[in-house]
Formats: sequence, structure tokens, C-alpha cells
Amino acid sequence: MPKPKFFSKYYQDTPILREWPFRVRSLGYNRYDPHTKVPSGMHPDDHLFSWEHGRVLPTITLVHVAGGKGHFRSEPSGTLAMPRNSILFVHPGVRHAYGPNKKTGWDDQWVEMDAVRALPLMQQSGVTPENPIKVLSAAPQLSLMFQELFDLSQAEEFGTEQKLAACTYRIITHALTLWQSHAPLAKNFAVVERMRQYMLSDLAHTPSIATAASKAGLSASRLRVIFKEATGLSPKQFQLEARIDRAERLLTDSTLSIGHISDQTGFESVYHFSRQFKRMRGVSPLHYRTSQSSLKTE
Repeated sequence: MPKPKFFSKYYQDTPILREWPFRVRSLGYNRYDPHTKVPSGMHPDDHLFSWEHGRVLPTITLVHVAGGKGHFRSEPSGTLAMPRNSILFVHPGVRHAYGPNKKTGWDDQWVEMDAVRALPLMQQSGVTPENPIKVLSAAPQLSLMFQELFDLSQAEEFGTEQKLAACTYRIITHALTLWQSHAPLAKNFAVVERMRQYMLSDLAHTPSIATAASKAGLSASRLRVIFKEATGLSPKQFQLEARIDRAERLLTDSTLSIGHISDQTGFESVYHFSRQFKRMRGVSPLHYRTSQSSLKTE
């Protein structure tokens, strides 16, 4: 049986799913041949739009153009080309329209989701209403993920919408990873990851930044630049956060003394450890341990 040219499903807001992240509101695909009337398929009235008038939604829609080409238009971005392998993030509250080129048609696939969890990830990745489109070299994995989403949506069984939420999370994180693939944090990821693992390998004997840099064949100043671009922290800040994080776990889960924990996390003295812990967590190590013990007994 040939695959239909148009497929869509829409999901209503229900109380049982209100706490689930990445709740799916709609999903589907279109295969528009050249000179095909747009839109086609089954869509609710609030999702229909024309190129002239557009529409406004309170949600986020991720659109992937798998073939052909078209255009997108909104007030913040103006009119933008959408060639094959482009991904589009439609922002909530923005009047917009998009569709295929009449001469070429297009194959597009989309998923619409609540904005509350997705929007902060988009903002962190540099996706803005003014810059909502990225053209990729190829995205075969993204198409496979969409196919999994469509296959899941065919199941009429308990838990399908929760599974769709999980699948949508994978899709949006993969799309945002592709979006950032040419950013400095992506270009230097291998070096930064080796340095992160090296600095985490023995928190009781924290290596100097110069030693870490020499292992990567970099100067200390160059390591600081690319490390902060990729993580938002300097190597020294990253190292200190990791030591304090481990101290938190030891204070909560072990009976080691404060002095032993100070040694285990590479601080030169209990005084230095206590001072840094209070500066970064707002309470002394002893107060933190006491408060965690109280939570366990409640």
C-alpha cells in the first residue's frame, strides 16, 4: 500500500499530561507535488492559514524540509528561503506562514509542542524569531526520528502520548545539536571533552590548568578560551564546581568527616574547603549535612 501524501494528528490538552515535558499538540508530514493546492490534508480551523494572512499559535513547531524547497515569512524574520534539509523553529505568538515553492513542491515533516520546556533550549542554542531557520548539509537521522514519531502515533494504546513526548524530546535535542554543529563549542568539543574527563579523573589531586593544557597540546590561555566557549565556565571554575558537587554527594551519602571530605576533594585545608563551600552553596558543610539528614528522616 503506497504511503499517503498527507498525514496529521492533533492532540488535545488533558490534565493527566500537564506535567509531561514536550507535550505533542500535532504532528505530521506533507508531500506537495509541483502546483499542488496548499494546504491539503486534514487540519483544525485554528491551524489553517494562507500565505497572505498567516497564523499565530501559542506553541512551538519544528518543521524539517526533507525534499523540495519553499519559503517562510514572519514579521521578525521577513521572508526566508527554506531549501531541502532546512529546519525551522516557529516561535509562539509570532504571526507566520510557510509553504512549498509552486514549481518544485516539497516534502516536509513537523511536530508541534508546548513552548514551556522547548523555548529555553532554543534560546540557549541561539534560535531566535529573527533567525529561525538553519540549512543542514544532511539530516538522515532526523528523518528516521520523525518516522519513529509517526509510527508511535498510529498506536491506539495507553501511554502513546507519553511516548510521543519522549520521542519529541529526542527530535528537538537532535535538531538543536545540528543547529549548533558549526558553533565554537562543537568545533572544539573533542578537545574540551578530553580536558573535562582529565580534570574529573582524580578530584583529590586536582591537576593544574597548565598541565591539562599541555596534554592537549595547547597553551593555557588557548585552553581557557575554548573551554569557556564550550561550557560557559573557565577550566578553574569547572574544576571547582566539580569538587564542590562531589563534596555535596559525600556529605549526603557518606559518614566521612568534614576533614576527610576536604582531602577527598583536593582542598588544601578544612578551612579553605569550608570557606569555598559556604561561598558557593550559601551554607557551611556541616549545616548542609545536617539539613540533608533532616530531609531523609522526614
